[in-house]
Amino acid sequence: MKKLLALLTATLMLTVLLVSCSNADSSSGTQDSGNGSGQGSGSTAPSAGNDTFTIFAGISAMSNDNSEKTLVKEMIANVPVNIEWNCVSGDALIERKNLIFGTGSDYPDAFMGAQLSDYELGTYGAGGVLIALEDYITPEIMPNLYAIAEKRPNMLASMYMPDGHIYGLPTVEEMGFDTADGEHYEIGSVRHMTIINQTWLDNLNLEMPTTIGELHEVLLAFKNGDPNQNGEADEIPLGFNNGNNFCGNLRMLYTGFGFTDFNDDHRNYDNGVVSFGALNPALKDAVNTFNTWSNEGLLDIEGFTQDDSMYISKGKQGLYGVLTWWEIPEITGDFADQYVYMPPLKGDDGAFAFDLAETGPFRRDNFAVTSECENPELLLKWIDQLYIPLYSMQKVYGPIGEFYNTEPDDTGIYRMRPLEDGETAGELKGRLELFGPSAQLSDYYTEFWELEPRAQQRLDDIRDFWLPYITNKTAFPSPVSYTEEELETLDLMTDIKSFCDEKFAGWVRNGGADQEWDAYVQQLENMGVNDVVAAWQAAADRYNANMS
Repeated sequence: MKKLLALLTATLMLTVLLVSCSNADSSSGTQDSGNGSGQGSGSTAPSAGNDTFTIFAGISAMSNDNSEKTLVKEMIANVPVNIEWNCVSGDALIERKNLIFGTGSDYPDAFMGAQLSDYELGTYGAGGVLIALEDYITPEIMPNLYAIAEKRPNMLASMYMPDGHIYGLPTVEEMGFDTADGEHYEIGSVRHMTIINQTWLDNLNLEMPTTIGELHEVLLAFKNGDPNQNGEADEIPLGFNNGNNFCGNLRMLYTGFGFTDFNDDHRNYDNGVVSFGALNPALKDAVNTFNTWSNEGLLDIEGFTQDDSMYISKGKQGLYGVLTWWEIPEITGDFADQYVYMPPLKGDDGAFAFDLAETGPFRRDNFAVTSECENPELLLKWIDQLYIPLYSMQKVYGPIGEFYNTEPDDTGIYRMRPLEDGETAGELKGRLELFGPSAQLSDYYTEFWELEPRAQQRLDDIRDFWLPYITNKTAFPSPVSYTEEELETLDLMTDIKSFCDEKFAGWVRNGGADQEWDAYVQQLENMGVNDVVAAWQAAADRYNANMS
């Protein structure tokens, strides 16, 4: 260990000398990951070989192309490369990525922020499309990631795929709280937060709904009672974005039907047992109820077609009576003071269930290099800058001088700049953030930058408002490791998810769940859903056995 640390220190000292000589005027590019400065290690001299790279990248729907982002420009100034970006957002990201893998040609040099699944990492890694990365995580090539691996030894262990290689670089997010009973909860533990317009309730002398039936009566009143008192029938009783499984769809309302299904893959987990949420018989009751509401004009008719930007735009116009998001201000804007959280609902028969969402500090879906890349060492030196603490900060939220104040405060902590009129923190972040790997370690919030006020508020809301309602405090472990056979099985989920989404949308809009339910269940079984659940269960069992 002493020899390893000595090698790391010597490498970092040499890198600091190189960067200081060539980039002394950079505001946050002078690098030294070993001394606690928060600015890390980066090279300025390209290695021998091609310095032009094509990167297929996911971006926020509110974001500009990565080529226009301040942090990307600064990183290129530090480590000279030429990048040809192919930036995609929303549903098109998955479609375009699937097309790239499906055709088996025209691969980019790298995928960045592209939501790579374990199946894609394992299958295309073992198949030679993606290259193994573990040998590049060294003090010489990736000193910043290497230094984090020294601090978090279990991080890299969770990145390995069944064939013994790492194909996706880690993303680390330590943002949570501990309760008095010793339990730890991450910021993603509750994301689908139901929000209701309290002003509309007051204007119509209505009480906060506590059951599905009471919500129905409230929605009818919102539709017919002119709750915004403008004399126009412009209110939308219930808003949602069905394509946003992270925090914007209707699934929070499932609590009143006795189940929850927050995971994008419909993976449910209760005290060690995995199940498929979209097979829960209570789903039929839920979609029948939503179909009734749809026929009554209570649902946003664009809920199945709009993206987040459209959804947020309507929310900021104060058009929604009830909606779902992971905070109030981002989606309601100047109307935020009219809205409050609506507690998770019970069924009229008393049915209730509320699970934690899946979350964890480590992910491996944000950066992978393909065999098309002629100079992976240089590309990985470049991306390693995102593990510099102050660069991780700017990657997640936005640049110094744009999201953060231009200078740290007297304690050395960077704080978010004041918002301008009409600006929200969520929109500002959405415009400036860079999707990709990074590391937010828990101690960074007291060393380099403040925990974003919105994030702190969400943690407070989870602890003080939502946590008391949770009935199942176990969540599927993340990330888990799958065998090659299990990864092949998980590939079935692409078609299974599409089928479930199609049936859900059709039933809500057109009805028919009662007549089609048995055939729906049979079709899912024919498509291999039981094999998928078995693969999830086996992976969870291995994880739990190792932890014990």
